[in-house]
Amino acid sequence: MPASGNADASANGFDAFSHEIMAETAAALGRIGRDLEEALEALRRHDETPGSNRDREELVQEAAEKAWVLFIQRDYLGLKTDHHLLSTYDIPREVMLRIGVFGKRSA
Repeated sequence: MPASGNADASANGFDAFSHEIMAETAAALGRIGRDLEEALEALRRHDETPGSNRDREELVQEAAEKAWVLFIQRDYLGLKTDHHLLSTYDIPREVMLRIGVFGKRSA
């Protein structure tokens, strides 16, 4: 087989591998976004439900941690513009203020 044939096979294999990595990265980012949406929805439901049995501070902290994970993952991927995420996910100010603040976890 000519040397160029090997190079083409290697390049195609690399392209397929790169494509798979990009697909997995996009899927992971989507999962992280959905986790944030679920945490924010749980906080909204809590606020709309009188006598809720969950601690509101715990829900705010959970949402902040999910937002932090999303921001860090996006930054790692080189996606530097996060300003639109506030409106896309409708992240409340109190959640934004807790991002990166980690308290003692309860058992």
